[in-house]
Amino acid sequence: MDGEAFVNEMDATLRQILSTRDAALSRLSESAEKADMLILLRAALRNEIEATEIAARWVPSTPELEVKIAFAQQAGDEARHFQLISDRLKELGDDPSEHAPTGEYGLLFQYLETLTTTVERIAAAQFTREAIGYKANQLFIAFCEHIGDKETAALYRTRIQPDEKRHHEWGKTLLARYATEESHQASARKAILRTLELAEELRSLAAGKLLVETLPGC
Repeated sequence: MDGEAFVNEMDATLRQILSTRDAALSRLSESAEKADMLILLRAALRNEIEATEIAARWVPSTPELEVKIAFAQQAGDEARHFQLISDRLKELGDDPSEHAPTGEYGLLFQYLETLTTTVERIAAAQFTREAIGYKANQLFIAFCEHIGDKETAALYRTRIQPDEKRHHEWGKTLLARYATEESHQASARKAILRTLELAEELRSLAAGKLLVETLPGC
């Protein structure tokens, strides 16, 4: 199949898998607690810095100029998200410097580090990870509104979500352009499924520890 048909197939698969999170919306009344907000935002800091760093690391080793620039722009966006969330934590009386990552990154980041081809990187990070982040943030916004935190909900809706959506759209466009051969599509499919698997494992683990299902980001 051509690149566009491949992306359409993968996008449909991705949406079907992520749609299972919609059921969590009906359980917000059972799990929502204002005390969870600081915990969730602290976790979001790690997600944003990991997304920043992996995109930045790939810039020098990506030969295709348009993809190199896309990674660079994404790194800047994710760094801005980190700062926005840090500022929000300060407004809530927390010290984000006490919770910033110190280089001990998670399993998903470690997996992304192993990807060496442009097709794999686009498929895993921009196409898949950003779609996961967008879906998770939708749930987080609902959580914020449920507990009456309109400021954080607005921050995510107006400042963060547009970037996440744009990153995923970049992934779709670039993947259609570069995943045109069967071998490339096989590599991309493997990267997509492995990213989904790791993201869901980490989310389930974190949700179990925190007793919440509304973790923002991947």
